[in-house]
Amino acid sequence: MALSEGWMSAWAVQLQAAVERALRDGVSDLPFEADHHQVGPPAPRAEIALLRQRLPWMPEDLVALHRQVGPVTLPDICNGYFVHPLEELLALLDVQDRADRIGEPFAASIEVVVFGSNGGGDLYAVATADGRVFRLRGASYVGGVYAGTGDNVTVVGADLRNFLERLLTTVNAFAANGTILDL
Repeated sequence: MALSEGWMSAWAVQLQAAVERALRDGVSDLPFEADHHQVGPPAPRAEIALLRQRLPWMPEDLVALHRQVGPVTLPDICNGYFVHPLEELLALLDVQDRADRIGEPFAASIEVVVFGSNGGGDLYAVATADGRVFRLRGASYVGGVYAGTGDNVTVVGADLRNFLERLLTTVNAFAANGTILDL
């Protein structure tokens, strides 16, 4: 399901509220000072236009997320969660002019864009063709191709909206009682 402007705005407000609860009620009890947490801001129109022009294969939902919400930085929520800033997506141009791919364990190569990560080293990537979101956990990366096993490369969202809903559920659970869910 496509990400509408209204849905993304509501999601960002709910996520920010959950982060504030987590920082107030959960992280404040930890034996270290909380790092900087941020939801947004949206990317400037000029950067969105440049992204669309130079990376036409970028999934529209990912572009919409950056246009409406922007990056997400949650270093102390669970193990940390991050939606990378638009600058990191544009930096792909310095390295390659196509999407990355996932090879093994799939029979056919799947083109993906890595858009996020967690504090444990996992990467999150959205498929350019069908929008599925993959977790790349310890997968090898050679020549623009991620490879691994069924344990290293798993689908964690039917689409970006499903992934973002799961992220919100994870942050809410952590805010409620410190529960750490696996995305």
